[in-house]
Amino acid sequence: MRGPTTPVCDTSCEAPARGLVLQFRRDGKLQARVTTSRTGRYLVRLRPGTYAVTTPNLRPREQLTPQLVRVPRGRVGRVDLHLDTGLQ
Repeated sequence: MRGPTTPVCDTSCEAPARGLVLQFRRDGKLQARVTTSRTGRYLVRLRPGTYAVTTPNLRPREQLTPQLVRVPRGRVGRVDLHLDTGLQ
């Protein structure tokens, strides 16, 4: 998800982060790169461990959280990412 989408919100201030490129790095090396769907969803297969998540071409006030994700051993993990647009 990304948000806020407008400076003043009367309804939901979030929208799907469609077309967002996500990069997963471990020990500084790119392990996977995926693009979110039009509904903001993504699927990536990673080995167990901790990965830094980044996205190229962020605007100066934008920030992706969380920036670190942990992939559990022997299980499927789910991580919801949020792109803070920096609007106030």
